[in-house]
Amino acid sequence: MDNIIYEALGIGLLLGTLLGLTGAGGSLVALPLLLSLHLPLRDAVGVSLGAVGLSALIGAVGRWRAGDVHLLPVLLLTVSGLPGSWVGQQLGQLISEFWLVLGFCVLVLWSAWRMWGNASLPELPERKPLNRGMLIFIGFWVGILSGLMGVGGGFLIVPALLWFSPLSMLAATATSMAVIALVSGAGFLMYLDSAQPPMQLLAGIAAGGACGVLIGNKLATRLGGPILQRIFAIMLLSVSLSLAAQKLFQFSL
Repeated sequence: MDNIIYEALGIGLLLGTLLGLTGAGGSLVALPLLLSLHLPLRDAVGVSLGAVGLSALIGAVGRWRAGDVHLLPVLLLTVSGLPGSWVGQQLGQLISEFWLVLGFCVLVLWSAWRMWGNASLPELPERKPLNRGMLIFIGFWVGILSGLMGVGGGFLIVPALLWFSPLSMLAATATSMAVIALVSGAGFLMYLDSAQPPMQLLAGIAAGGACGVLIGNKLATRLGGPILQRIFAIMLLSVSLSLAAQKLFQFSL
């Protein structure tokens, strides 16, 4: 059991640091690592939602004090994301574990590809005005992915805020964490209605995540740019995709 706690702390530290740094990616790392601990997919999704939600909340509070969290985008994405999370959890009961994990692999590939590609884009000289309709549309799909796969959706939220709002990268990552905290937290509460997650594992991941997100917040104010995004994309592939593929290999045996 002691080894499980240490592993949980390590998973939490990693996901929290990534969340604080980029406003994304923590849950994409957490889910396959939880699957590697031989948790059933439904419990891995539930624990991921709880740990990511709490870590994002701690990170968002710190960035709120710095003035980086913007309420209107948070409201638009959260209001549309909450019903999407419920839809995702209902779909998760109808789709087999094999197809969910396969979908997760595709999602990781797409996320890493987008992050690598965005790192080569120049900074926009003028930010577009707030596009409420697009943020509502994206928020709904973020909610579905959150309920279906236990992902926070920051890899969609951050680019959406950069392209459909006037927010800077630092503000987009902070606002993304606030949305993730609300949507993932609500999804975790819905998961608790029909399941009992391993609380010791959840507590270990949450503790590691709380420490990691504080570290990530500090680094985010000092680091950034193309190199950081590309390092993140490489790590996302090497950790998440390899472990998710391991789960698929188990299905084929």
